[in-house]
Amino acid sequence: MSRITKNISTFTTSEVAQVFEKAQCIFKNAGLTLLSAPAQINHGRILIITPRRIGNAPQRNKIRRQLRAIFYEEKLYDLFFDCVIIVRAAALAYSFDTLKNILLNAFGKKV
Repeated sequence: MSRITKNISTFTTSEVAQVFEKAQCIFKNAGLTLLSAPAQINHGRILIITPRRIGNAPQRNKIRRQLRAIFYEEKLYDLFFDCVIIVRAAALAYSFDTLKNILLNAFGKKV
């Protein structure tokens, strides 16, 4: 396993605070809000926020896994942005392809 895959979603408390200070909203709809800030290390990372009220643990874990997989498989970490994704209940109904299209369009990559 490469170093990037281990650290693709690892933040310290102070790094999270710095990301939120510099973050700008790049996409917002009923299910997701995407914030982006310049990367603090040599590759981009993803922070996924899934509140308990949106569903049970398996549902929250599934959407986290899907978003992390898209971020890694599409090499969005090469764009050198730290991405914060705030998930709301409507996102649980999104298919994997819909999530993929949202992330790729938000970051300006070809679908």
